[in-house]
Amino acid sequence: MLLGFTGFISAADNRVASLLLPDISLDFGIPISQASIILTAYLISYGVLQPFYGFYSNQYGRKKILLLFFRSRID
Repeated sequence: MLLGFTGFISAADNRVASLLLPDISLDFGIPISQASIILTAYLISYGVLQPFYGFYSNQYGRKKILLLFFRSRID
């Protein structure tokens, strides 16, 4: 159940970020075109790193990898 929820949150994160682009540009005082470049860089790196996450989760177990990521975000 936790894995399904994290997959949902991950997909929702990508969708919500693009919807928040106008607010992000206003908060930082930058044009939307500049904010969209930042979002594009985030989404490209997210997509490029997915095979590595998948490989390591298959190798060591999804639960261990998720816990490792959660612990690294908390510290």
